[in-house]
Amino acid sequence: MQKKPMSRPSGSSSGSIKKAPAPPPKPMVTALQRKEIKDQRRTPVSGSSGSVGAMRPTPSAGTPAAAGMPSDALQDDASRFSYLQNQLLLTDINDDIGDSDAAVAALPGNLENIRARGYVFKSYLEKKVETLTAQWQETRPRVVEAVETQQRSLQMDATNVQNLLNRRQSASLALTSLEGKVHAAQNTVRGLYDNLDDNLNQTQQQIDDVSWTMQQAELASFGFLPTEAPVEAVPANWKKPGDNDGVDGMLMLTDQRLLFEQKEEVATKKILFITTEKKKVQALNWQIPAAHIDKAAGAKKGLMGKDDFLTLTCSSDGAFQNADGSPLYIQGVGGKMTGMELHLKGETGEAWQGFIGRVKSKEIEKERTVPVDEKAVEAAAAAPTKCPTCGATLNQTVMRGQTEMKCDYCGSVIRL
Repeated sequence: MQKKPMSRPSGSSSGSIKKAPAPPPKPMVTALQRKEIKDQRRTPVSGSSGSVGAMRPTPSAGTPAAAGMPSDALQDDASRFSYLQNQLLLTDINDDIGDSDAAVAALPGNLENIRARGYVFKSYLEKKVETLTAQWQETRPRVVEAVETQQRSLQMDATNVQNLLNRRQSASLALTSLEGKVHAAQNTVRGLYDNLDDNLNQTQQQIDDVSWTMQQAELASFGFLPTEAPVEAVPANWKKPGDNDGVDGMLMLTDQRLLFEQKEEVATKKILFITTEKKKVQALNWQIPAAHIDKAAGAKKGLMGKDDFLTLTCSSDGAFQNADGSPLYIQGVGGKMTGMELHLKGETGEAWQGFIGRVKSKEIEKERTVPVDEKAVEAAAAAPTKCPTCGATLNQTVMRGQTEMKCDYCGSVIRL
């Protein structure tokens, strides 16, 4: 599913986020844009003849129809043939080739762009880009040769149609045959590269999704821990208890936390239930260490089961936290917030169930392109287990890169 485009986190070798990344050499053509252009080329326009292209043009002055053909049927034959002239050259196929050339050439730079901006996961992307480049280099000459072969074959049939029209004879059957052959030729040549192009577009879509995630991190109102690295982000609506409309914003998963940032316009003034004034709100509403998530469950809800939902429950020793790290309580009810429900807008709940599971299990670490700072790992492991002020046992999860913790009993801030 396509995420909404928005904007950019800070990167060191350990995965922190850059606030001022260098811009890419030129704007990326996204996977969605490529698919739309490709589909447009392959979709007949209303009024076309057969299934091979766009609307037939009006015969020009040099065609047999314009020269005074008495029959409407012959005039239509001339118009059909005039339209087919462009299709005989397999222009759409050549456009596909040029599009794939540009997409393959852009992949390395697009991948380098997200790495420079601090994205350290999906290490398989480098291999995919390398493989796709090699496959296209091998496939392209065969596609070009097939185009030339089909053009020669189609031109022979076109000459036969032209001869019939020159003699002012009906060419309807010959044109129907030619249109079918053009369609078959297009399918034959496309069969040589369609699977490769699908994989090319799927890889670009993965890069697009990462780019969107990094944009959200770069524009976030909250900060990241020194070695914390973004994994995924998605637009979402938090079904906040007591709020019928919920809270619109962005759900962000890092290799250490899950966070929800409110990003929406809220009414500041109403007259007779009509909003007259609004303000834009962007703020971190809640967060939770990934280790404290006990269960993440995706589900389909709503009309016809079209809406994607994610339900979260925290472990017995954890709770969802405010922006400052203190426990989040249920407004008007009391008690710590131990569950969340979100309506995801762009990805499935099942997918996010998997993302969170891979972070919790550390499976995501296998996809790192650079190692984690070992000093940060050691510092987190060496965190105190008792409060130096009151002596209470500290059972908090200390995350890598965390610089302080607070005793729940006496309120002392402990520097790490």
